[in-house]
Amino acid sequence: MKKNITIIGIFALLIVGMVSMSSCSAENSSSIILEKVKERRESQKEKELFEGVFFFNKEEQSDNQLKQTTLEVKEEVPDEFFDRSFELVFFGDSLTQGVGDRTEMGGFTSIVKEHYTSKSYIDNVTITNLGVRGNRTSHLLKRLQEPEVQESLKDADVIFITVGGNDLMKVIRENFLDLNFDLFDREQAEYAKRLETVLSEVRMNNENSTIYLLGLFNPFYEFFKEIPEMNQVVSNWNDTTISVLEKYEKTAFVPIQDLFIDTEESLLDDDQFHPNEIGYQLIGNEIVEKIKVYNEEDVLEENELMERE
Repeated sequence: MKKNITIIGIFALLIVGMVSMSSCSAENSSSIILEKVKERRESQKEKELFEGVFFFNKEEQSDNQLKQTTLEVKEEVPDEFFDRSFELVFFGDSLTQGVGDRTEMGGFTSIVKEHYTSKSYIDNVTITNLGVRGNRTSHLLKRLQEPEVQESLKDADVIFITVGGNDLMKVIRENFLDLNFDLFDREQAEYAKRLETVLSEVRMNNENSTIYLLGLFNPFYEFFKEIPEMNQVVSNWNDTTISVLEKYEKTAFVPIQDLFIDTEESLLDDDQFHPNEIGYQLIGNEIVEKIKVYNEEDVLEENELMERE
């Protein structure tokens, strides 16, 4: 164990220069998508009933006292009467901001938006990206006091959060000469407290929307495969995140750690810390798969097809 801790110290010393200029950023049966569809169907029934009242007989008497019955034309209720827009809010660190995506398409956020845009029961999908490079849980707590952030979260139909990577890297940078598992465990406990406060604050602004929280990955795996301890530290922090999420309804954890292990192609940007466009594509796909599982979308879409038939 002493040897392993020493290895971690050497590993951290090697990477501290690399990360000095950059930083990384349960489930239940109810879902915001299912609720949206139910609302749409109920609204459609109300719409048909509402439209029906436009048919009525109106008696008019002519000058010679002859009575005629006229039928007024039914008026169409405008589509704008039924709101089918969808607001996605992304809140967090550099992963949310999309740092490293050379296509400048917003990292994984554009992939998530495309998923919702493809749904027949959603007409318009808008994105609010609140990602800031270098943000830790402590930064998110401060930003949650900003009126603009609160308003965005309040209007969100779905919320996606990336945080924790910079909390972990802060421990490495500040203690690289004396790293040990006890230190990581202590800081991990403090991270859990801050994360719980972050989620509580988010819920104060939005009680009902589903929250998807991305896990951490080890960006140094390809260069330091001989140091498995770092992967274990990342796994432990992800387990802590999961345990916090379990305290809140309508939350889901999106694991991405395995995406960056033993890959055939490079998934990192030139800084060897943030994902590149290929890495973000994989992360986006993982989020979409989680959304489908969480919302049972295969069943939902099958039911829609049956109804059309």
